[in-house]
This record gives sequence, C-alpha cells and structure tokens, in this order.
Amino acid sequence: MHLTRRHALLGSLALAALAGARPARAAFPDRTVRLVVPYAPGGSYDTTGRLMAEGAAPLLGQPVVVDNRPGAGGIVGAASVARSPADGYTLLLSGLTAQILVQGANASLPFDPMGDFVPVALVAKVPLILVAARNMNARSVAELVQAVKARPGSYNFSSAGNGASGHIAAQHFANVAGLEVTHVPYRGSAAGLADLLAGRIAFLVDTPSVVGEHIRSGAISGLAVMSDARIPTLPEVPTMKEAGFPSVNNLEPWQAVVAPRGTPPDVVARLNAAINEVTARPEVRGRFAAIDLTPMSGSPDQVARFFTEENDRWVPIVRAMDMRAG
Repeated sequence: MHLTRRHALLGSLALAALAGARPARAAFPDRTVRLVVPYAPGGSYDTTGRLMAEGAAPLLGQPVVVDNRPGAGGIVGAASVARSPADGYTLLLSGLTAQILVQGANASLPFDPMGDFVPVALVAKVPLILVAARNMNARSVAELVQAVKARPGSYNFSSAGNGASGHIAAQHFANVAGLEVTHVPYRGSAAGLADLLAGRIAFLVDTPSVVGEHIRSGAISGLAVMSDARIPTLPEVPTMKEAGFPSVNNLEPWQAVVAPRGTPPDVVARLNAAINEVTARPEVRGRFAAIDLTPMSGSPDQVARFFTEENDRWVPIVRAMDMRAG
C-alpha cells in the first residue's frame, strides 16, 4: 500500500494522541479516608478527630476512619503521614505540637514539619491547665512553687511526649518560676495522668478533656488556666495572669488537618470545605464548648499563613529552652 505524506502525518498525530492520553483521575473520594491522630485515645486530639471523622464522612460520601498512632510527642504519627501517598486518602490531625513545637524540641526529625505537608483546614483552639497532685498540698500556683522550691530537684512533671504542648508549657512555667524539676515524657496523656493521680508526678499541664473531671472530683488540684480568660467548664480555676504569672498566659495549642505534600489542590479544597462545614455546625460547636474547644476555620491559604506566623512565634522560644533531644 502506498502511503502519502498526508497519511503518514495523520498516523503520527493519532499515535501521539494515544500516547498522551491518560486515564482520568477518579472523583475524590472513591474509598475510605484515614485520619491519623498522633496521640493515644482519650485525649483532646482523639475527641476532635472522631468528631471530624463522624461529621465529614457523609459530606464526602465515604467513610472517614480515625487511626491513633501515638509516640514521641506526635512524631510517630506525623512521620507515617509524611511518607503516605499524596492523594488525600491519608490525613493528619496536626497542631501546634506536631507542626511547630517538635522543631525546637528535637535535634532531628524524620520529616520536615513545614515542608512535607500541605495545610487543609484549621479545626480548634485548646486551652491548657496547670494541675498538681493532691499529695503536693498545693491549692494555688504560689503554693506549688513554694513546695517545689523547698526540695529542688526532687519532683517530676509529665507530658504526652517530648515537645508536646503540655511539655513546652510546663517547662516554660518551670523556667519562669525558677523550679528545678525533671520532665518525664509518656506515650500520650493517660499514662502521665495515672501517675499524677497516684502521686508519683508532682504536676503536669494538659487540656480540660483530660484533666477536667478529675479537677471537679477533687482527685487533683486545678491551679491555673494558660489562656487569657477563665474557661466555662471550670470557672473557679484562675488564669496564670491572675495567679501572678502573666508571661505564662496565652499558651493555647491549636489543631489542624494537613495532608502529604503534593496532594492535588482540588482534593485539598474538597477536604477544606467539608471540615469547615463540620466545625460550623451548631451541634459540633456545642460538643466543642463542652470540652472548652474554640472552633477555627479558614481557606488553605489562610491556614498556611497561620502556620508561618505560629512557626515564627514559637520555634525561637522553644529553642531558647534548650530542650532538644535526639
């Protein structure tokens, strides 16, 4: 068969079109979405993660499951997400600790907190409370300081992990107050709280969802809230400013959802819209209020700017504490 130049050109164009064709990406999502919570069950992150998963699933049309991966102050869970495919099916419930503070509290990390993730959505702000064991016989921050200073180097404080917000806040308080204490990190809040209840730990800093019921029952002493105002569920607990420590005020962790770097913008936008809708619902805000969470929201660009501002604020503070491990 004789082929003309025109036939050859047409054939070449057809082959090029076939070679350039790619299967269309399925509409997101078309399977289960996994939300990694980098802390143990029972804490404020776990509570928030389950609220987000429950609310987002019907909006996305697919199940959203919570996967608790505690360890190393959030590093274990965050690292697992950083290594995951950038397709939107594996997300991280991150926050001040896993996104910002770990940089200052660890000499090396298996991921880049600011570079290996893309911001998806802000979720909530979380107040922190300084609490003491009953055997410390401290009914105020001043009495705790007096007791610890009477036996320098004899007392421990705990946290949910090295570099966790409770660790940073408690260490900052100890530094400001001039306390000689030892930090004991745990894999999550529950274990440290158990030792506080047993009197093996002098004090700790954690969220109302972790310590609130024990303050109300009298099992531990609620000494001060590290926020600008008292919180509704524990109105009798003063702020750190009221307790005489204004420089330890306004230490509020926050929570946000992030995805692996390279996640398509349209997928990020879909997830952002779903999470913003969940946090805007009156029933979710009511459940947040019950555990003293303040809802947050914003576009992915706004979340990115917020991360940068928090990074610029916190990393120098933490590094100045010289708490880096590893």
